[in-house]
Amino acid sequence: MEGGTVDQVVVLAGGLGTRLGSISDKTPKSLVEVAGRPILSHILEWASIQGCRAGLILTGHLGEQFDDYCPDCAMDLSYHQESRPLGTGGALWNARDLLEERFVLLWGDDLHMIDYPRLVETHVSSGCDLTMTVTGQHSSFNLKHEMGRVVRYDKHLTIPSGLNGYEAGTSIVQKSLLEALGRDGVWSWEEVVYPCMSGLIAAHLDDTPFWDIGTPEGLGLLERFLKEG
Repeated sequence: MEGGTVDQVVVLAGGLGTRLGSISDKTPKSLVEVAGRPILSHILEWASIQGCRAGLILTGHLGEQFDDYCPDCAMDLSYHQESRPLGTGGALWNARDLLEERFVLLWGDDLHMIDYPRLVETHVSSGCDLTMTVTGQHSSFNLKHEMGRVVRYDKHLTIPSGLNGYEAGTSIVQKSLLEALGRDGVWSWEEVVYPCMSGLIAAHLDDTPFWDIGTPEGLGLLERFLKEG
């Protein structure tokens, strides 16, 4: 890995998809089809276009369905399945031996077609162990950023006053950060790491449309975008 590139993309694809109802009863969220293909295929295709050459898919709920998944993308893919639900943080910790020293972290139900080289530039120049893409174009906010840093993350909007951005789903992570803060068992990456690193997370500002299929409404919006361009 060169100083200004990231070769590995890691996709958290083990979520239950409870908000999708019957759509995800028998299908993992990341394999739900949008415009004729699983959303994961769209995610991996974009990561490949942006220069990532290796993909690690972390699976959990209905993980056996990935055995027959064969996306058409120019990436070396590998899969790691949880033996039991571990949360986003636990999933990363469980797969730590498969992680490169620096990787792009994505959510398996989000498509965010941003420019990776610009994100990498922000990460390298910041000197931070974690860089988070932040958008100001969202229906709600869940973080506060100032002077190029995320200084507060509030997933549950306990103190909404002062929030001015939304985590847009694409991050760059140094493996050393996971090694320092990780632990065995069930835990949430965003609810453990983000508060611990407040003020030390680089904010990469990018208002490229951010598509989340976590709800039927979100799924419909992405379907329309991909079909109509």
